[in-house]
Amino acid sequence: MRLRLASVDEYQALTCLEQGVWGSKNSRFSDWREGDHLAITISKSLAALGTVSGKPFRSNSRIWDNGLYPYRIRIRFHIYLSPPKRPPILGRIRDVLTSAWGPKYGWGILNQQALEGEPASIIVEHLKARENDLKSIQEQLPSLLLEAKAKRDAEESRRRQKTKEASKQDERPSLENFSSQEEPRATPEESTLHSRAQLALVELAKVTGCSAWVATNDQNRAPMGRRLGDGCLKILPKMGLSDEAAKRISLIDIIWLSQNAPVAAFEVETTTAIYSGLLRMADLLAVVPALNIKLYIVAPRERQGRVMKELGKPTFQKIGLSDFCRYVAAEDLQELREKVDGLSGHVQPTIIDTIARELDEEESAD
Repeated sequence: MRLRLASVDEYQALTCLEQGVWGSKNSRFSDWREGDHLAITISKSLAALGTVSGKPFRSNSRIWDNGLYPYRIRIRFHIYLSPPKRPPILGRIRDVLTSAWGPKYGWGILNQQALEGEPASIIVEHLKARENDLKSIQEQLPSLLLEAKAKRDAEESRRRQKTKEASKQDERPSLENFSSQEEPRATPEESTLHSRAQLALVELAKVTGCSAWVATNDQNRAPMGRRLGDGCLKILPKMGLSDEAAKRISLIDIIWLSQNAPVAAFEVETTTAIYSGLLRMADLLAVVPALNIKLYIVAPRERQGRVMKELGKPTFQKIGLSDFCRYVAAEDLQELREKVDGLSGHVQPTIIDTIARELDEEESAD
């Protein structure tokens, strides 16, 4: 078995599914053979699987909106997973890729290098193990394409805004030799800001129809006269974890759950003490790498650079934490809470992604 991986956004992937073709700016298909597998990754998760079903050809007909990609090859798709079912590139999948291509395995995906034998089989089996949504997605293609295009445009707008803001920021240097044993105490002002961000996340969870878990050591805090733990889960589902792992993860600031399954985890970093919070996120990825949960770091805009630098440390890079965390500005969190006030039952948990930004912008492959 031979397998290649490629990284695109949802709109590109759906377009390829609709047209049954894969394209490139470069003449890269000379060694692609009929029957070779192609796995599509979207947002650092495995999303689709197809096989080469024809010989390479060249065409100047425009299919994709972001480029011509005249060098093409036919692909027959067999699997297309909806976002909640996509296995992230963590755990066994990440181990396979780093064994084959090293820690910078992204270059292997970018260049669509071939994996053969057992490594290819392991990745294909991870896709086959999930419930296949290909038929329903094909039936909804027109609406899904419109939705994906709108999402891409919104993300592009946020990237441009991020670039403008970054040019104005005077980022403070990160703590270089910081350990969880050396955390400074938060000031009263920082503690209040932290608790208010947690309260906003609890309220947002309820608006989206999710249950909320508040870190065990924060449940009795009462920002703005409201106890954080009120109306929240009293016991955190174990998620198949050991008692020790469950205890450590119970200290994550806020976890959103839908039908007792975690869908999002948040660490609020309003103080200089960010290392232990990131370690809790790392614990979650390390002990449950196949868990379909989104991770977010909430911090004031002025601390974004510090959080990003901490995430860039080898400890977090090795398990892919920096690949799967998104950043939410605390200021935007408060604004979002005000916007959705009174909309309970009409808002999905994904509303948080409208203000979230990737810490490590993904570089799309052609």
